[in-house]
Amino acid sequence: MAVDMSFLLVDDDFYAPWDTGDPGVRFVAGPLPAGWRRRQSGAWTHWIPPDARTPDQGWKVHVSASLTNAPHVLAVVTAVADDLRVPFKHLAGRRTFLLAHDKHANRVQSGKFCTLYPQDQDHALLVLRRLEADLRGIDGPFVLTDRRFGDSTCVSYRYGAFRGHTRVDAEGHHVERMTAPDGTEVDDERRPEFRLPPGIADPFRRHEKPAANGPLTLHGYAFDSVIQHSNAGGAYRFRSDDNLVFVKEARAHNGYTADESDAKTRLQNEFLALRAIHARAPGLCPRPIELFHHWEHSYLVTELVPGMSLYRWMVTNNPAVRTNPTPQDFADYHRRCLTLLDHLDTHLDRLHDLGWLFIDLSPTNVLVDENDQVRLVDFEAAQRIGGVRRVMGTPGYLQPQARTTAKEHPLALDRFGQSAVAQLLLFPHHEAAERNPRALDHLHADLSALAPIPDRLWDQAALPPRTPDTVSLHDLAERTADCLEAMAQPDHPDRVYPTIPLGYQTNTRALAYGTAGVLHALHRAGRPCDPAIVRRLRDDSLRATDDTAPGYLVGTAGIADVLAELGEVEAAETLLLAAADHPLAATSATFGGGAAGAAFGLLAHHRRTGDDRWLDRARRLLDGIPDDLTPQLSRLNRSGLVGGRTGVAFALLRLHRATGDPQPFERGLRLLGEELAYAQPLPVDGLGFKIGLKDRRVFPYLFAGSAGYAAVLSRYLQHRPDAEFGVPTEHRPADALERCLRACTVRFAVFPGLFTGLAGLAAVLADVGRRLGRPHLVAASVTSAHGLVRSAIPRPDGVAWLGEPGQRLSAELWSGSAGVLLALRTVLDAGAPQQERSDRHGRSPAATG
Repeated sequence: MAVDMSFLLVDDDFYAPWDTGDPGVRFVAGPLPAGWRRRQSGAWTHWIPPDARTPDQGWKVHVSASLTNAPHVLAVVTAVADDLRVPFKHLAGRRTFLLAHDKHANRVQSGKFCTLYPQDQDHALLVLRRLEADLRGIDGPFVLTDRRFGDSTCVSYRYGAFRGHTRVDAEGHHVERMTAPDGTEVDDERRPEFRLPPGIADPFRRHEKPAANGPLTLHGYAFDSVIQHSNAGGAYRFRSDDNLVFVKEARAHNGYTADESDAKTRLQNEFLALRAIHARAPGLCPRPIELFHHWEHSYLVTELVPGMSLYRWMVTNNPAVRTNPTPQDFADYHRRCLTLLDHLDTHLDRLHDLGWLFIDLSPTNVLVDENDQVRLVDFEAAQRIGGVRRVMGTPGYLQPQARTTAKEHPLALDRFGQSAVAQLLLFPHHEAAERNPRALDHLHADLSALAPIPDRLWDQAALPPRTPDTVSLHDLAERTADCLEAMAQPDHPDRVYPTIPLGYQTNTRALAYGTAGVLHALHRAGRPCDPAIVRRLRDDSLRATDDTAPGYLVGTAGIADVLAELGEVEAAETLLLAAADHPLAATSATFGGGAAGAAFGLLAHHRRTGDDRWLDRARRLLDGIPDDLTPQLSRLNRSGLVGGRTGVAFALLRLHRATGDPQPFERGLRLLGEELAYAQPLPVDGLGFKIGLKDRRVFPYLFAGSAGYAAVLSRYLQHRPDAEFGVPTEHRPADALERCLRACTVRFAVFPGLFTGLAGLAAVLADVGRRLGRPHLVAASVTSAHGLVRSAIPRPDGVAWLGEPGQRLSAELWSGSAGVLLALRTVLDAGAPQQERSDRHGRSPAATG
């Protein structure tokens, strides 16, 4: 659930790739003689000479630039490209340059301003030597994927694919491919480091540097660990003698912010601010040790402030994220919150008295030690009161009218952040509240139903609460469907419905992240589906079978099930055959993208048609999954419905139901028993699951957690209540189900969505309650579903929802509006008579499981 901030740079309402925005004032290449062809593609302007023959792969040459010298660098590159007849591309405009080099931009793109595509190795050497000579003395940011050529600081190279030949992995991501010298296909791994494919040597490196021996040191400091990386630079722990210190890196000519300041400029200003503040109030800020320059980057060294981030402290201690918290739990927590806020208020008062603003007051810039004492860290945005020249901060914690406020009421910048931090301690709800202030009324009401909120704590967090709107779940579902229909853009080049970063990184058609999921939710809600959108889904999917994973959630099988549900049976069968024959079905076992998901789609079609050929195909796929699943899960050996053993068990149960063969049932139960290796206790007496064996995070959600496990295990126990796992484990099936369901009753989740949030918990409670005849679970699902109201975003055309990771609106099933709609329908239908459910809504296998 990490935030890829580059998807937030283009649009204020929806996620969008950074390279789809307005390029701004365009860079002008030239002059080029007649015959050169110009082509615009996203963020790039391409130039192709007459009779150009670009190979499929080879040595790419990159030229980097600073914002100020970019037009002059482009003129030199254009002249070299013309003389040596080499195709090239460059960032299209000034705004695109800023986005590509933004503080939050993707590090793989970092530094790339121009790319040239030589015909072969000899041609590449000519290009490199000419550019090195013609750009001598010109600086540019370091390109992390490359190796620099000679003595140049702006010319670099790497070996890689030139044109789009890709494979798809089991998570649905597309990986560039190329041919190794021995003729085998290998991945063109694009990471922020220089890598050579197998069998390729570097012919351009003039002097091979000897490998360093011993520990890594920098300016006398010994490396300890990485805290985080960003496009602006890294944050690290180093050692100085026996003490740990904090080191912050600023990369040259990179990490720009909206005011066009680069990372090095901001780091120098931060060092000066820390010196000034520490000299007058030691302890108010991290003690600055030194600012030094190594190579062409700058490094700020300060004391390492102990403690955890305020966000982590909140997640660790807030009773709202536990099951069955007591009023005393909340009273103790609220008392600690007020203590923290009092300390923070004292720090801010002292800072203001010194004439400084902090500005970027966010939960990662406040650390809490083991005694609940707070310290402010990361003074990058700090500036003198009355002299604010740039405003930068964290969404949700920065005053919406920050520039105006900085001029008229500068102290209000920090007070707004302080209020937002207080709200975080109650529960993080900033993005929803910013788009819908009434969301705080619902938050107050829902928290108050668990325990009283001290007036002083709420007053610091928000305006005095009003009576929240009364919204029925039926009306909420209908307004969500209205907005979903209005979001459709059938002619959009990249997607029909707004999606999340994962959708753009995989495909925008699949059940989880794309068109198929939205159409399924609308159909399930009784809404007609636009035939033009159905046709586009059909046609685009048929064209992309080789480039789409075969599984159910991120792949072809799920798309096929939805198309069959909507009457496109012939296309659905073509897609199912492609899924069954896809190479990934033999190497990946997962439900999300692999064999289990493909088999699930085949079994759904068998159930729909009664044709045994689909059953036979599904059986062959599932029989081909080895008993040792580890090699056929993700490289991280993930757990859960999407990527773990739970999803495989789900498909095996469907096979058992179709054939009556007990073997798939017993095998699925064993897998569910093995999945308990990931189980972790949750308070109070709940059971959650880690995503991976080495991942400390424990979740109750549908994609990997209690809800997904309960959804599958309940189906096994519905079929055979006395079933046993068949492998050694401390948990009996019935007990494990009860503890998972208890975890699902948690009233608060950061996200509202289906797979990663509260909607999924509500849907599973409703489904299991109906399936096993437990009315109290259905009642609990209604309570959870009403909690969704606090995350609803009213719009003129209905109600929208924020998709993962929570900064923009989205339509998809995984975390956005479609998933919320499907969950609401599941909760509403759980108490309705069976015949009424069947008559009113679509009954596809995707809906009924």
